[in-house]
Formats: sequence, C-alpha cells, structure tokens
Amino acid sequence: MQVQSSFNEKDKGRVYLVPTPIGNLEDITLRAKRILTEADYIAAEDTRTSGILLEKIGVHNKMISFHKYNSKERAPELIKLLKEGNTIAEISDAGMPVISDPGYILVQECIKNDIPVVSLPGPSAFATALIASGFDAQPFTYYGFLPRKSSEQKKYFEMMDQARATSIFYEAPHRLKKTLKTLAEVIKPDRKIALARELTKIHEEYIRGSISEINEYFTKNDPRGEFVVLVSPNEEEEKQLSWDELIKQVADRVKAGESKKDAIKLVAKANKVSKNELYDKYHQN
Repeated sequence: MQVQSSFNEKDKGRVYLVPTPIGNLEDITLRAKRILTEADYIAAEDTRTSGILLEKIGVHNKMISFHKYNSKERAPELIKLLKEGNTIAEISDAGMPVISDPGYILVQECIKNDIPVVSLPGPSAFATALIASGFDAQPFTYYGFLPRKSSEQKKYFEMMDQARATSIFYEAPHRLKKTLKTLAEVIKPDRKIALARELTKIHEEYIRGSISEINEYFTKNDPRGEFVVLVSPNEEEEKQLSWDELIKQVADRVKAGESKKDAIKLVAKANKVSKNELYDKYHQN
C-alpha cells in the first residue's frame, strides 16, 4: 500500500501531467501555463508539435523527447532527474497525457520510486465529444484507437453491440469509411451513433444519425480530420439465450480462430452467465 502526498515535500522532484489544447489554444489553463513555465524540464511526445504551442504561450523551457518508441529507454533518465529534485511536466501532442499516449510508463516508474505524480485537469477529446453527443454520459466505455484489422475490430464491436453504456473510440480519417462498414456488419443499421471531428477548431462538426445513414453520408463526403466515434447504448430488452445458442456462439468463435478458453469467457461475459457453467455445457455437448 502507498499513500502519496503531492505537495508536502517542496524540494522533492515531481511529475506534473499537463493537458494541452486539443485544437483551440485558448483552452490552455492558467495553472497549466504556470506549471510549464516553472518546470525544470518538459517531456513532450513530439517536441516539434509541442514547440509550436509553447512558443505561442511564451514558454521556453528545455524539452525532452518522450514518445512510444523511446519511452522505456528514456524513463530511467527522467527518474534520475526527478530524484535529483527536478520537476518535469509531461505533455502529449494534444489533450490529456497518458490517454492514448505513453505517459503511463513514466507514471508507473514514478510510483515505483515514490515520486509524486500530480495530474492537472483539462481538455480531452472523448469527454468533449461525449457531453455533446446526445447519448447518456453515464456510464461510458472508452476504447481509444481500435486495431486496424477488421477481424480484430469486430471483437470490440460485438462488445459495443451488447453494451448498456455509450461506447467511444478514435479513428483516423483515412480509415474511417472501412471501420464504419465493419461496424455495420456487427451492429444493427438503425443503431444511433455520433461522430465528432475537428473539436474546438473552426471546422468543428458533429454528425449524428443511424449507422446506415452515416455510412451513406460518407459515400458522398470524404472524412477530414481526426474523429471521435460514439455508439449509443443498447436499449433493447435483454434476451436470455438458450444453452444451445450460447454453445453455438462459442463454437463459431473457436471456428474463427479463438481459443476455447477465450471464446467461453467472452460469450459468458456478454450474456451474463456463469463461465464455469458454460464451460461444462460446452464440453458436455
């Protein structure tokens, strides 16, 4: 067990997780600007991208490159600086550090070394899109970027299909059409979804409708900008499948390449039945 006080030891090194604007630079907070100004070092996902922001807000502190390709090697170097009493502000290209960003590796190392981690509140693309989507914001499930292969995406879409919560994921414009077509293969075409793009920027846009309507929309309109995709909760009355139907679902997954263990676990979870009981029924059959 660990109890960590963020500010008790003033001379101790600490990491600040500092959110940066997802588009509109006016979204930088006074506290975020102060921390970036006072930090001894700024660990940035992309020093070129972050350099533009820091120049705009008048911050000229030393930046250290810290991204998914060098994070494991760079983390020990940052820990050494922190143990020497330095403060480090960790930022991503846009939005909250750690979310779809390698910052969690630094956080884990800080916790192991009893170095305070201070998280600042601020912009997040998925939260910004969620509250304007028109879908219930409580509960929700955030998936980040999905795998690129359709076969792997389908596993996530099957979970979203059954989910009683709003589901959220990110997608790049050049992959959006293909992903939406895969979505339509798994979830009923009349299910409501919402897409948000260019959030906080001049071309900000929300596209709301059924899966079929939005697929049709993008046959005539090319996707531009990064997208947040939100899938409405499943509001259909829950239907309890028979054991034969559940066994068939397991068999289909196994046939598609999943292990028996994983298939039974996923089918049991999706249908809210006992994993052990389904295991017994499957092997009896």
